[in-house]
Amino acid sequence: MLSVYFPPYAIAAVATIVAVVLAWLAIILFIRRMHRKRFHKNGGDILKGMGIIIFTEAELRTITKNYSKRIGGGFFGDVFMGTQTINGAQAQEVAVKRTVEKKLARDRQKMLRQEEPQHEQEEFWKDGFVKEITFQFQIRHPNVVRLIGCCLETEVPKLVFEFVRKGSLHDVLHGGGDKPCALSLLKRLDIAIGSAEALSHMHSHGECKHVHGDVKPANILLDDELKPKVSDFGSSKLLSVSTYVKDVAADGAYTDPVYYKTGRFTVKSDVYSFGVVLLELITRKTAKYDNGVKILPLDFVKCCRNEGNGRTMYDRDIFSGDVAQSESYMECLDRIGALAVRCLKEDVDERPTMAQVVEELKEVKGLACGGSCSEAS
Repeated sequence: MLSVYFPPYAIAAVATIVAVVLAWLAIILFIRRMHRKRFHKNGGDILKGMGIIIFTEAELRTITKNYSKRIGGGFFGDVFMGTQTINGAQAQEVAVKRTVEKKLARDRQKMLRQEEPQHEQEEFWKDGFVKEITFQFQIRHPNVVRLIGCCLETEVPKLVFEFVRKGSLHDVLHGGGDKPCALSLLKRLDIAIGSAEALSHMHSHGECKHVHGDVKPANILLDDELKPKVSDFGSSKLLSVSTYVKDVAADGAYTDPVYYKTGRFTVKSDVYSFGVVLLELITRKTAKYDNGVKILPLDFVKCCRNEGNGRTMYDRDIFSGDVAQSESYMECLDRIGALAVRCLKEDVDERPTMAQVVEELKEVKGLACGGSCSEAS
């Protein structure tokens, strides 16, 4: 019988190849198993039945070209630009948010310090995440950034939003460059009204009332026509039985001082933050200005108390050469400034609701238009 001789090095080579292939298959199976586990943990079985587009991690890498173009980010993570096509439709630009894992780890550590059994805590975590994603997906408002879908295969789920081209209100108001973006009073009012309407909608959205938790110009995006879209719901919390929430991680320059004293974040805390946004719109100063030495809310309130209004702090670019129009605009700015001061009241009961803010801003716009807002803003 003919025997075949295999040199020892050939046998070793074959064995090595087989071992590599088996190891590769084991890794693939392990990754798939982890993806399924995370998908289930993050509520994928529930979310996929709600019409939310579920992306794989591989799809997001393709959409973002391996996360090559970062367009923003902050405490909760980074945002990357991407392009994707759904059901053969025309390709659209999207923004993919990748949350930092340390945020998730911090939240889970707090959760695990509770007394409930771990499996019950995990179910509570999943239920809370599903509710938040469902809220963001179902909320349909022209001034809220639309959630398109999410990826649940990673430890920290990734979210896919519509892309808003112009950037943030912070960029438009305070961005670099020799020539800042021109903003008329009417355009500033449109931005304020649209943003306020979005927050009012969040605060009274049926049974699922929410606080935003991190209202600031950087989280108000603007499209090509400068139409505002409120974004970044990383701190948003569901208000169920309680009228307040805890553990809101927001920008300290815009955070309600009452929250620091009581540990309770309410809808009126969002109102405080919006009051700071209003001040930035009419003064074109950042919340902390002059290299962070001065604090806009404190200085504006002090100015109003000492001088009766904030006229010395208004952005002079708002005014035209028309004397009558400038006088009308000055009155409008006084009313916006007075509204902002009420939003900043230490007694939260003295602050208006966001619905009231919307109505007052619309009245101011009517005054600015001279009774007719048919003119371009």
